[in-house]
Amino acid sequence: MRKGWVGALLGLVLALALAEGQEDHGHGGEKLYTRVAVADAEKPVVAVYDEEGKELGRFTVPSPAALYSLPGGQYVLMVHRDGDAVGFLYGGLDLEDHGEHKDVKPKNPYVAATLRTGPKPTHAHVGEPWLAVFHDGDGTVALFDLRRLGLDLTPRLVATGGADHGAVVLLGETLLVGTLEGGRVEAYTLGGTRVLALPEACPRLHGEAVLGEVAAFGCADGVLLVEQRGRGLLGRKLPYPPGSPQGARVGVLASHPAHPFLVGNFGQGLLFVFPKEGRLEALPLPARPLAFAFDPDGKAPYVLTADGRLHRLDPKERRVVASLEAVSPEAQGAPTARMAVGHGVAFVTDPVKGEVVRVQLDRFQVSGRFSVGGKPMNIALFQVEGVEH
Repeated sequence: MRKGWVGALLGLVLALALAEGQEDHGHGGEKLYTRVAVADAEKPVVAVYDEEGKELGRFTVPSPAALYSLPGGQYVLMVHRDGDAVGFLYGGLDLEDHGEHKDVKPKNPYVAATLRTGPKPTHAHVGEPWLAVFHDGDGTVALFDLRRLGLDLTPRLVATGGADHGAVVLLGETLLVGTLEGGRVEAYTLGGTRVLALPEACPRLHGEAVLGEVAAFGCADGVLLVEQRGRGLLGRKLPYPPGSPQGARVGVLASHPAHPFLVGNFGQGLLFVFPKEGRLEALPLPARPLAFAFDPDGKAPYVLTADGRLHRLDPKERRVVASLEAVSPEAQGAPTARMAVGHGVAFVTDPVKGEVVRVQLDRFQVSGRFSVGGKPMNIALFQVEGVEH
């Protein structure tokens, strides 16, 4: 009798365990998988690592690469300015959709495509569903349909007039192109027809980002905003605040839809751009910003400064609330450190030591370092959520 009771109890425990396993698998059993792409500053090499620093693949590419994470977390764009090419790097995090969850099947990373799209590709803009890359050598823009990633990477080319150092963004179905020497912004259809040249001048135009229905460009004398108004476009210039440091200007911009501002570099500090309010707000920093970004969830902006420190900002009060020593201070003649911010984690390159540093964002502390050799500079993340069997 006792033996039968024990057997029934064991059966009940096993049934509950199986039910619990099925529940975890379909509801909340998913976890985040991260891989890191790192480009050497001087050699034509890009490598992929897991988040602990194990090398998973190393690839010879046309020239040193700028790296951009693409939507979906499975691909990274490589821009080879000196090699007149762009490439698509697959991180090896396969996903198999099962409806209520996705299975992750880790595989080896590989270069999915290398394309000779035009001379001197430089600035890129990722704006779903389109990816745009501007070619400084001839002024053309290559447009890639991100919905076709892994299927067809043939670009659509848009001619914009001639060689220049260009900045490009997508504002809805409108392609906006600004140039450094030209100092103007022009609007094109995705089919390549020029529809408008904005009258507002933007001398030494550099840096671009989009927030909602507004695009922003950095100028020598302020920030140019271009806003969608019905089927038209409206431009307006916000001059830099009185008393700004001599020579300070915006040359890089970033945004996140969770916040009403864009953020740009500004001398030894940052500049917050509020399009709806039409105002600019400066934030001094202890050293020149090298890189800055929002985490994907929009919880906070992070900025890496030339003294090697990483800072977290309060997005409501626009002030530094936490700082830590992350990498070596900037050294004369050495490549510049860069960072990539993902869900819950940031990775920062240290070209002086040949390392990559991992920072856990919730505790805001360095949680690992791994050597990659050479002079690592540009960096991007692959991140997906799923269940691994």
